Amino acid sequence: MRPLERHTHSAPAPRPWTRVWDNTCRAMGIICLAVVLSGALFPDVSGADTPPPVVSKITVEILGPEEGKDRLAAFARGIILLREGEPFSGEALAKSIDLLKSSRLFQAIDVPDPEEAQGRMALAFRLTPFRRIKEIHIHGAFPLLQKEVLNAMTIYTGDAYVAEKLEKQEALVEKTFETEGYPDARVRVTSEEDPDDGHFEVTVTIEKGIFNRIQHVEILGNKGFSSARLKLRLDTWKVSLFYGEIPRFIQKKLDDDVENLKKFYRAKGYADVEITPEVEHLSDPHDITIRFKVTEGKKYVPAFEGNTEFWGWTLKRELAYTKEGNRSDLGLKKSIRNIRTRYQKAGYLDVRVRMSETEATVEGIKERDILFTIEEGPRYVAHAIDIQGNTVFDRERIDKQMLTRLPGTFSAGEFVPEVLEEDISAIQSLYLSKGYLDTAVDHTVTFREDPETGQKLTDIALVINEGMQTRVTAVAFNGLDALTPEEARAAIALKEGEPFREYMIKSDENTLSEEISEQGYPHIAVKGSAQVETADDGSGQATVAYDITEGRHVKTGEVFYTGNFRTKERILKREVELTPEEPFSLTKTLETQRNIRNIAALSAAHFRTIGLKEEAPEVNLLVEVEERKPYYFELGLGYDTRRKKYAHTRLGDRNLFGQNKDGWISAETSEIGYRTELGITEPRFLGTRVSATFSMFGEKLEEFNQDFGTRTYGSSLTFNRRFLEDFNASLNNRYEYREQYRVGSTPIPPEDAEQYEPRSIVVVTPALTYNSTDSFVRPRKGMIAFGALDISQGIENNLDDFFKHRYELRFYKTPFSRLTFALRGRVHHIIPYGSNDNIPEDQLLFLGGTSDIRGYSENKFLVDDAGDPVGGRTSILGSLEARFDLGLNVEFTTFFDTGSIRSASDPDLSESFRSSAGAGLRYVTPIGPVGFLYGWKLDRQPGESSGELHFSIGYTF
Repeated sequence: MRPLERHTHSAPAPRPWTRVWDNTCRAMGIICLAVVLSGALFPDVSGADTPPPVVSKITVEILGPEEGKDRLAAFARGIILLREGEPFSGEALAKSIDLLKSSRLFQAIDVPDPEEAQGRMALAFRLTPFRRIKEIHIHGAFPLLQKEVLNAMTIYTGDAYVAEKLEKQEALVEKTFETEGYPDARVRVTSEEDPDDGHFEVTVTIEKGIFNRIQHVEILGNKGFSSARLKLRLDTWKVSLFYGEIPRFIQKKLDDDVENLKKFYRAKGYADVEITPEVEHLSDPHDITIRFKVTEGKKYVPAFEGNTEFWGWTLKRELAYTKEGNRSDLGLKKSIRNIRTRYQKAGYLDVRVRMSETEATVEGIKERDILFTIEEGPRYVAHAIDIQGNTVFDRERIDKQMLTRLPGTFSAGEFVPEVLEEDISAIQSLYLSKGYLDTAVDHTVTFREDPETGQKLTDIALVINEGMQTRVTAVAFNGLDALTPEEARAAIALKEGEPFREYMIKSDENTLSEEISEQGYPHIAVKGSAQVETADDGSGQATVAYDITEGRHVKTGEVFYTGNFRTKERILKREVELTPEEPFSLTKTLETQRNIRNIAALSAAHFRTIGLKEEAPEVNLLVEVEERKPYYFELGLGYDTRRKKYAHTRLGDRNLFGQNKDGWISAETSEIGYRTELGITEPRFLGTRVSATFSMFGEKLEEFNQDFGTRTYGSSLTFNRRFLEDFNASLNNRYEYREQYRVGSTPIPPEDAEQYEPRSIVVVTPALTYNSTDSFVRPRKGMIAFGALDISQGIENNLDDFFKHRYELRFYKTPFSRLTFALRGRVHHIIPYGSNDNIPEDQLLFLGGTSDIRGYSENKFLVDDAGDPVGGRTSILGSLEARFDLGLNVEFTTFFDTGSIRSASDPDLSESFRSSAGAGLRYVTPIGPVGFLYGWKLDRQPGESSGELHFSIGYTF
């Protein structure tokens, strides 16, 4: 391979076969050419009636490397509006050149003077394609991620290479690093041409320089709270405690800290607080001290009197000044309005809220004591609701439209006039949906005082004047050719005989537009109108007409791909829903975009529909893709109670052979064994939306507190399919060569000798998962439901002939912003089949440990008299956690676990439930929580420990 030629900030040298225009000359050339061809060739003199020449031949010549010339020429030919055998048009030529330019595929467009003879004209297009950016290398970005640098740039992998853009990228990246605390960052962007294909590799070299380091953070003027307490709320103070590049000064963090302090002070009653930050550069200009100058103002101390309906803490939520401050007393005024509104919505229509204040000084803190005096007045309660005049809908149907309710289990029956007005509108809307255009609802409201409770009993009377129903008697489609009248009528809602609803005209306009557009008329315009007349019987008759302007019929042209240097074009093509020469479909275009963006080998995709805006007869789709870096390497080290020390690594190629397949090799080792695996994933198995993963693995496992271990070698083939957004179905087919052995010097019991012989097993596992949680890392709401059935078959013996049922439910609920409840239930059950009635010990179910029943050692939930763990054929587990957010990414957790082992290998052991409870702390990182939990046994047996300490990465569930 020849060495790469290096260029810096300069455009590629012109080739002898390339005519390169700058933007101005190119535009002038196009205009002049169009004028010459449309004017000089067809002069407005005595020959004005001379027909234009016929285009006899169109030649498209792609100048540059040979690779992809034919494909690019075919795409360019589809863009050109002129056709062989049709009359020449200067306007069409100008539009064609504009379309070629808008594609951003060509850096030079050359149309030589056409040859004309005997009324025939030959046109030639000489096109020089842009060369592309095939790779962007970034050096020196840490601690920023490479993705952050790429997001700051306006060029991307697969983009057209324009040398003039490189210098602009330097300024953009330097600005990004300046905002991240590197004021002296210098960036150099260079490029290298690959002589094999003419494309470029861009290198971004970053010299960050010395960063501004936060040396000290001070808080001045604070009296109400200690500096230590306030600093805990400051990110700038937290990072100043670290070494290296972590304590960088970032202006955005400083701004956020100012807002956080304001928010904290206001929530504590300091509505007038002002925070002024000051940044001082020390003797070394890169060392800085940050000072937060606090002007606390007076502390607002609210109190309430006269409130019996609401607790004081409930009314405190309505104090606007605790969130927005109290500039010019606007916060207090809004607070009074909020309190009044809360009472009125509860039925206290005559409520009065007054405010008085006094000032005091307590322990050096000036206080503004605010007293809200509330005169609640009587509560207005719905006592009776009488509805008359309804014949179309029964009383139950109308009641469902109303929010005003009589007192009952789920309603206090409060009467609110605004709600009654909404109820009347809802009733009218109900009638309108059935074609009653003139329905009127009269209402009267009378009040009387309840002598026992003092409430205002409200009697509501509604009289409905339904009016006459209006039905659609005729529907006309004017200017419709793409659909038959029958097809159009089937699509719309306002059919003949249906109740007339004027608001449905707009909906039907959109429906018709979509249906007609899909026939190749993307420029469709539909305008609906209706004429209503009164029949002899007083009913209404509506004639609906849709005036349709279909516009030009448009076909699908070519689909062209750029940027796929590694990904095979057929991988992209199979995601395309459009077919050339068929009517152009906007829906299929959107489906194509979604499909291509879902390709795992791509980081992004950009689409341009060339000719759609210009209303050309053919629309071509240009797809520019950005490929992800194919190779990846992962390495992790950690510790948890289940495995103790562990390490894992994974090396893979997410675009294996350019086929969008993920191939990997992984390994994990820990104090309980090791596992290696080699696998490949095909996301589109046999062209379907089913993904398939094939892997081969080897594993050695010696679980803690068990007197046996297993060696397993095998392979698996798993099919996966997501559907209905939250569902995932899978089918796993697994072959295992399994060997069970004793740990230590313990002899094999004679009755178990068969279990310790090598066994070959085939397992088929269908599974279904439902997941509606809001986060994979830190779920706060939603649920997970999982069900699977392992169908196990031994090849040489029947020890492994059984069904294993596995079911699990998890619920997450966050009633308050800082409190999340998590609930889990799990059942596993083994049923042998055939002549087998003996389950090997390595297939039995065990409980105890970090992942299920905390407070117990691993696998020692159920033990025999010798203290050895015992497994069973059924395990039942239930867990409840309360997770309290303490701030600063720290969670305090309390939990309760309970479970049972049934059908144990030792039949004399108890099958009763045993439980544990405990608490712990977790630190929530971007990749999941890390924490310590301690569980206490609630029904401790003689000789057992009181509990266990667990350390884990990630939630237990």
